[in-house]
Amino acid sequence: MFDLTSLNWLAILLATVVYFMLGGLWFASFAFQKLWDISVGFNRSQTWRPGLQYYTVPFIGCFVISLATALLLDATKVQSFANAITLGLITGVGYAAAITGILAISPTIPRPGVYTLVIGSSHVIGIVGVSVIIFALK
Repeated sequence: MFDLTSLNWLAILLATVVYFMLGGLWFASFAFQKLWDISVGFNRSQTWRPGLQYYTVPFIGCFVISLATALLLDATKVQSFANAITLGLITGVGYAAAITGILAISPTIPRPGVYTLVIGSSHVIGIVGVSVIIFALK
């Protein structure tokens, strides 16, 4: 059903990097870092620095999402940018944002609504971007 050899792996890698970089900007101190900190109850000290897992795990996740999006674009035979955006919105909202909201309902997340808005919206925008990039370069 899925032919991995027909995929544009360069487009998937580019989409992965763009999605990952969006996350880096999204959670930077000039953007939504403080809201994320509030949502998870994190008191960030001046000396705190993220470990390697704060970079590797999201990058791998961005790659898996980009690969899955490429497979869905291929399987559904998307033929227009409008349809690529629609697929990105359906998967972004229907899966990523919804799962983020489900995971937010945890005793360790003091502000689940803020958590869902901050993280869910980053994934919706990121996945729409992934879908558009991969479609444009197919």
